[in-house]
Order: sequence, then C-alpha cells, then structure tokens
Amino acid sequence: TIDAIKERTEAILHQHGLHFDLRWQIGGEPFITKKGKLVTATQRAIKEITGLDSVSSTGGGTSDGRYIAPTGAEVVELGVLNATAHQIDERVRVEDLDTLARIYEKLLKILLDVAT
Repeated sequence: TIDAIKERTEAILHQHGLHFDLRWQIGGEPFITKKGKLVTATQRAIKEITGLDSVSSTGGGTSDGRYIAPTGAEVVELGVLNATAHQIDERVRVEDLDTLARIYEKLLKILLDVAT
C-alpha cells in the first residue's frame, strides 16, 4: 500500500539519522494480484506452450492494472519481451508474436475448460 511504502521509506531515513522533508505525489496506487484461477491458468499455458516456468513480476514498469486491481479482479499482463518498447523503430520478433498467440489460445481453452 502507499501507506506501507511511505512508512518503510521514512523508517529507513530515520534509521540512518537523516533529516528530511518528503512531499508525496501519488501517480498510481500500487497493487499485488493474489494467485488465483487466472494467474494459475496463465502460468500453465506458458509452461505448456514454451516449456518455461514463469515468474510473476512487477518489473515491467507502469501498469494500467492499477485501475483494474481495486475492483478485486486478478490482473495479469502478458506480452512479448520488447527491449525497444516505446522507442523510435519499436519492433518485435514475428516468432514471438506467434508464440504469444498460441499462449493466449491455450489460456482461453484452459479458462473455458475446452479440451486441450
């Protein structure tokens, strides 16, 4: 929570004996999605298509999930790796798009309980 982040930050500063004046400007509420049906199904689809074990991470940057999470819905963002995101000449490998499409298809089949 924002309060927990503020408290932890200020505790660290106090711990080091620092004098400070913080003015917080909140650009978006932090959120954590608990592992449920959507997360489990997504991890299963990734494993079945790629053979890789996925790891949940918030390292991707700003997320529109911050608007959805407060509704209580699980939030999963799944896309291609893209070192050139939001840059001039942004690009992605065609093979990665194909893999992602197969993951999405598998995910839908798992969620809809369609024979896979």
